[in-house]
Amino acid sequence: MRNTIALGIALASIIAALEAGEAPKPPKPEPAAEKPLKRPRPTRPLSLSDAIALALKHNLTLAAERINPKLAHTVIVEQESIFDPTAYGELNRAKSKEQTPTGLFGERQQSATGTLGIAKLLPPGTLVDVNVGGGRDWNDYPFVATNPAYSERWGISISQPLLRGAGVRVNTAGIATAQNERRLAQAALRQAAITTVADVTRAYWQLVLAVRDRELVQRSLDRALGLQREVQIRVDVGALPAKPNVEQAKAEVAVRQEEIVRADQAIHDAENALKVITDMAADDAVWGVALAPTTAPDQNVPALDPDAAVRTALARRPDYQQAQIAIENQGILVYVRRNETKPKLDLVAGFGNSGLGGSWNGAEHHLGSLDYYQWTLGLTFEVPLGNRAARARYRRARLQHDQAQIYLRALERQIQLELRNAVRAVATDVESLRAAEQSVKAVEARLSAETEKFKQGQDVTTQDLLDAQAALAEAERRALATLIALTNSLVDVERLQGTILEASNIVWEDE
Repeated sequence: MRNTIALGIALASIIAALEAGEAPKPPKPEPAAEKPLKRPRPTRPLSLSDAIALALKHNLTLAAERINPKLAHTVIVEQESIFDPTAYGELNRAKSKEQTPTGLFGERQQSATGTLGIAKLLPPGTLVDVNVGGGRDWNDYPFVATNPAYSERWGISISQPLLRGAGVRVNTAGIATAQNERRLAQAALRQAAITTVADVTRAYWQLVLAVRDRELVQRSLDRALGLQREVQIRVDVGALPAKPNVEQAKAEVAVRQEEIVRADQAIHDAENALKVITDMAADDAVWGVALAPTTAPDQNVPALDPDAAVRTALARRPDYQQAQIAIENQGILVYVRRNETKPKLDLVAGFGNSGLGGSWNGAEHHLGSLDYYQWTLGLTFEVPLGNRAARARYRRARLQHDQAQIYLRALERQIQLELRNAVRAVATDVESLRAAEQSVKAVEARLSAETEKFKQGQDVTTQDLLDAQAALAEAERRALATLIALTNSLVDVERLQGTILEASNIVWEDE
């Protein structure tokens, strides 16, 4: 009876102390060796928009991809250069001495001639050549009226394909293809930017998850330490047996301390991943800096329509645009290959004027009179018998064009599948988050009720409280993971639509 009264008085004093915010101090533990204090790392606040800006500016993969449109532009210039005019010139000096059968002919003859001209290919396939020239001939022939003789001439010649090689589209096919290649490079660059933004966003939310998870683990550790102190108090006053209550409480504290270590490691890993993506790692000093994310996940989920999302993706996704451009290039190739199967039929024409005199002035006088001229007009025809090589190239181009169209349809199906799954994942994450938050509230209520019963000495064991604390910790971490999963699901929807740059307030201009 006396023991029962003493136990009741002890319990009453403990409850009064707890309600007053005080607790009897447990026995002092034996002094332990002092641990060296860790020097806190310098901290750098970082918002999501700042992380994205750093990645777009410094990411090495994206920097390499930016060069491709410039490379493609050089190919355009190269293809356009086929229509650049070509200047040419020719200068000849000749001298001969030959035996003659009679004395009526001279033995020596000399000449000096020169020609300057410009040739240019026009987009329809027309080749124009304009040239001027002149020369001086002299010899020892006894019956030559003009010796030395001076000559001047000018002429223009035109060659126009009528079948094979005729038309602007055929002759500018290389330029059109090169321009499409630049569009492909620009689309690839935009795709790289989308991938970079998505990667840095996911890395940022992974860091947010790691930091908040560390906070939840610390709260769990604080609850475990509080329970350990309370159990020790009850053991000290004889309200609880030392075994197994003290061991259970200590074991729970050790588990939470181990989780703290793992949580710290997760933060370091997430920081390092973000530093690499944003290329902050270029500065070695950054490795020792802690990143403090300042942007919180947004739980306001917009209404998503899978059909509208698919339509947006078909209009905005760079990979779909690349597939369309590839079909355009194949169409150009089909047109060129079909033209190559035609026979070669060219119209050739030319006109020229010449003058001859005993001096340069005399030659120039006759040149200006237009009395001495020559003109030509004709057709040239050529057809390879069988023409199998050209026909094979044409058929191959058609098959490749059909293949590119099939690839485009397959990509459309893939886009539909990916976006519908992504939209559904958002809806699932919303429901999961709602359930996880309800679970946290329920487990909090359970822990609160069992803690109150434990304080009042009712039938609640230390293990019951430890189980309730573990359940709360698990529910909180599950709710946090679900929130980050929802945020990443929204990122995936924007990425799959090709609109993540606009969603991140990035104004993108093709280079």
